Amino acid sequence: MNDNLTDERIEELAKKYGTPLYIYDRDVIRENSRLLKDSVYPGASVYYAMKCNPLVGICRAFREEGLGIETASKGEIVAALKAGYTGDDIIFTSPGKTEEEIGFAVENDLKVINVDSLYEAGIVNSIAAKLNRKARIAIRINPMQCFSNAKIKMTGIPSQFGAEEEELDEAFFDRLKSLSNIETIGFQIYMGTQMLKVEDIIGNTEYAMRLALRLSKEYGIKLKYLNCGGGFGVKYFKNEEPLDMQALKSKMQDLHERMGAELTDTEVIFESGRFLMARAGVMVTRVLYRKDSKGQRFLICDGGSNFHSSAAFLGRFVRNNFPQRAISHCAKSEDIETMVCGPLCTSLDVMGQKVMMDAGVDAGDLIVIECSGAYGFTYSPSLFLSHSSPAEIMIGADKVTVLRRRGDEEDLLKLQEY
Repeated sequence: MNDNLTDERIEELAKKYGTPLYIYDRDVIRENSRLLKDSVYPGASVYYAMKCNPLVGICRAFREEGLGIETASKGEIVAALKAGYTGDDIIFTSPGKTEEEIGFAVENDLKVINVDSLYEAGIVNSIAAKLNRKARIAIRINPMQCFSNAKIKMTGIPSQFGAEEEELDEAFFDRLKSLSNIETIGFQIYMGTQMLKVEDIIGNTEYAMRLALRLSKEYGIKLKYLNCGGGFGVKYFKNEEPLDMQALKSKMQDLHERMGAELTDTEVIFESGRFLMARAGVMVTRVLYRKDSKGQRFLICDGGSNFHSSAAFLGRFVRNNFPQRAISHCAKSEDIETMVCGPLCTSLDVMGQKVMMDAGVDAGDLIVIECSGAYGFTYSPSLFLSHSSPAEIMIGADKVTVLRRRGDEEDLLKLQEY
């Protein structure tokens, strides 16, 4: 349990700001940022992958901690700028960038646009020429192999992400060099996400370094930038072990001893969203009803998969439960198997499947879903059934900041014509 988010504090915040409610802890953001910066390859930069939680207030917190930011749309670039980032702190990565988005990125002189193909590099070049600019790009590579046991593999498999390693030949780089309004400064090689084994992260990072060095030497690319992705995992489930950060630091230092001399003029970058944010947030939902159905206990709550699809495992064939607990003032009783559900008209709206919870938990009590700071509200199908959106707040040492106000019914009508 987070020391700042005691049951008493959560009850107080839920009473003031209502439920459903997301609560983020600024102290945990600080701790995670400093821990990760201290544990990666010596001298490397860490960038916040804002897709995991794009709130301007969250982005601002990472800027204050000295992290750069990785974006995946024009909307995210706008939010990053609102958070105080300058173009030189912003990376733009997406397999489907529109011409409008690319133009916006070039106009704001972003640090680098990671491109997924030679065709996309040509589009960036054309737009930069029209704007009388020179854009910096890096080639995202889909490597021929992947060393990791990542829960979600991004590359090393058939994928929409990146140029295929086996297609990076002399003709590819000759074409790049002919594009006069771009500068190719390096590569991005992102293997996967949710890695909990140090050897997977080290194996992937070393492969990325050796591949980037080989390509830059073979085809005359000055390697100024090497984005090794992220994938630093978080323990969600009972059968998992957390990532050993001390071991990661030691192995990264060993890697630096092997590779550092060849990368002295290269900025090595790691990205992270989940590791930085998951444990920094909780979702709080209130029990509306309790019922028993054919021998099974159900708690129906005011927030469900519409606001936290990750916890409901939407789209997954095999599910597991996020860590969660009840805040209740009932007389202590035995724990029984309980289904924690949201308010939606679908049997998929299950936030906790057969979790062990006190039999006395009832209407009015709170359910706290932990590890919810990443891929929570903005990752979810929030328009389904038109429930008003949750408030999102951040607690600090001596204050509470509202990052997103609670929605209302009028918000749901704003873009409609009627």
